[in-house]
Amino acid sequence: MASIVIHAAGRAAKRGLIPRLPTGARIVADAEAWLRAEYPDVVRPLTPRTLDDGATELRLAAHPAAPPVVLVARDDATVTIRAETENAGPGYHTFVARLVERLGEAEAIAWTAPESGPAPGPGPEAADAPAAPRAVVERAHLAWLGTTLAAARQARRRGASAIHVGMLPGTRYSADAALLTPLGPRDDEWIERALADPHVALDAVPWWADATDARYLLNAALCLMWTQVRWRQPVTPDERAVFDDVARLLWRALPLDQSLSYPWREWLELLDLRGVDDPAVRQVALRAASVPEDVPLIGYRRDPVTIVHAGWVLEVPGPFTEQRTDDEWSGAAGGRSVTLAATETGTAAGPMPAEAFLAQVAGDLGADALHHRSGPVIGRGRLRTDPSSGIEIGILEGFSAVTGSGAAIRIEFDDPEDWRWALDLWHALAPA
Repeated sequence: MASIVIHAAGRAAKRGLIPRLPTGARIVADAEAWLRAEYPDVVRPLTPRTLDDGATELRLAAHPAAPPVVLVARDDATVTIRAETENAGPGYHTFVARLVERLGEAEAIAWTAPESGPAPGPGPEAADAPAAPRAVVERAHLAWLGTTLAAARQARRRGASAIHVGMLPGTRYSADAALLTPLGPRDDEWIERALADPHVALDAVPWWADATDARYLLNAALCLMWTQVRWRQPVTPDERAVFDDVARLLWRALPLDQSLSYPWREWLELLDLRGVDDPAVRQVALRAASVPEDVPLIGYRRDPVTIVHAGWVLEVPGPFTEQRTDDEWSGAAGGRSVTLAATETGTAAGPMPAEAFLAQVAGDLGADALHHRSGPVIGRGRLRTDPSSGIEIGILEGFSAVTGSGAAIRIEFDDPEDWRWALDLWHALAPA
């Protein structure tokens, strides 16, 4: 599906006692400081990085259902901002548009005519102009949603299930449902009703209205609970931040509108896992006790998830921690850890055969190397132990390949009995 995007381009003004154009790094540093001051509870700037062409990039996590907003600044003082908004909704589109305008005013960036970008519905103006009228933005999102749901219905008729709608790339979730949305699963009856009545379809859009009201706060919390919360005690700063964000959003929403359907059981579960001991928790506990036990629990990560990295897929336990870079994906939990890397392979003559890739990266594994074949995938690996840390751990190093693509996986496990799990995990690694 085509994206609905905000794409603004501009140039920063000269600054200083002796007026000079700011460098890209300076523009990004100033923008980051301003964002942290102006939107501390909404926008989370991620670590800036230098791109191959020397530009400085800053990514902004502005909503749990939306891809990061990408700001790029160069040493000639040119600045671009791009944000895909269809997953989160027109309210998010309005929010980002206003953020871009305010950033320009605060940092003396003159936004020029934006570049073209794809957009369904009323035309490219909905995607390009940060200050597009609400009616134009809303029509674009309704058109995107209608087209997406119609395609999902056709896929269901062909036998597909757990179709992801409005979900971020990189992770696939599993559930016994027709659709998986950031606000939870939906069934076939809901698809039919949503296609007949747009008001029903809005039920799956996290941020429809141009407001940061109780509905917005609750939906943001639900998006985190469905897709990001690992339903165990948080073990990393990022996981603790997610738990705290959910609690903050719910506590802010409750006094604004107590009539909404709050996830009382899951809210209490998070407070317990986070170790919160506060008299206010009793209110949540009382409401949680009234929820019928047969109501399904929120959280896609209660079940295994499939990560997608560089053209390969791998099913891992839902509670796994997760770190991603351009080069690697890694995750861990319960004395098990996995690191995955993959790359396209090729020669001057064309895509590299799988056997040639394995000869390059796994040719030194020796006569005891493990061999694996599943359809077009062939693999070679080694299972060993490592006592160097003082505690003997098991390690599986595996390499898998198809024509034109290869992957490497490293699996570590504390329990010697997990060797079979490690082998099965490696064998399940497959091209996307």
